[in-house]
Amino acid sequence: MSLGIRELYPYALAEGEGVGTAYEYFAKRRVSAGAFARLPAHARVLVAGLPEKYGCSLDLLLAAWERGADVTVLDERAEAIAKLKATLERTRAAGMLGGLRVEARRVDGFDTALPGADLVACSEVLQRLPAGSRASFCSALTASARAGLVFVPNSINGSHLKISGLGGMTPEELAELLPVAREVGLVDMPPFPPGITRSADQREKATSGRSEAVAMECLELYARAERFAPRMLAERVAHISYAAWG
Repeated sequence: MSLGIRELYPYALAEGEGVGTAYEYFAKRRVSAGAFARLPAHARVLVAGLPEKYGCSLDLLLAAWERGADVTVLDERAEAIAKLKATLERTRAAGMLGGLRVEARRVDGFDTALPGADLVACSEVLQRLPAGSRASFCSALTASARAGLVFVPNSINGSHLKISGLGGMTPEELAELLPVAREVGLVDMPPFPPGITRSADQREKATSGRSEAVAMECLELYARAERFAPRMLAERVAHISYAAWG
């Protein structure tokens, strides 16, 4: 199902995020849709690590739920697993992701083999690992599944890294770590800075108001225009570097 920013907004809210995250999810779904569409029946999706700071990767869980896949989530931080479980409780209480089968558990680290899956994915994980562990983690990802998606902050966009407090990587660095990738690039060029907060009334209007719906439709057009942006501009303003294989 093709979801717009307005439909993705409630998932961002469930994570404690806002319209910027909904915009990011819309942009990411455009480059990850093919990988999820190719999943077989009764597929297994592995989320190898939760984001360092923002959200709980509900976009990946939503895509798996749309395909009827079972999901395993691993992370070495107990607090991240607890945050995910609390977020899932909120989404289900709100009537979202009903029936999604998720096993979330803590692991000691990602230096050992990962469980097998049909698709392995992660967002905002690789950049937080020690530099010496990144190659082995990427090897574990590609050994785990024939198809995969990795999203990390784009380190060329220094202003975003400064505001978010995250590290990052370039597409070239991802390509070196993931030589199996069939697609490496940049995505998500929002026309507003991260970290915007809104009142409860503003959030309600964003999901029900007509003017907000028009604004989100305009943002979707902006997101679709990304692929026509000159490479030099994309490198400076895109928030995300990504790699896909399989």
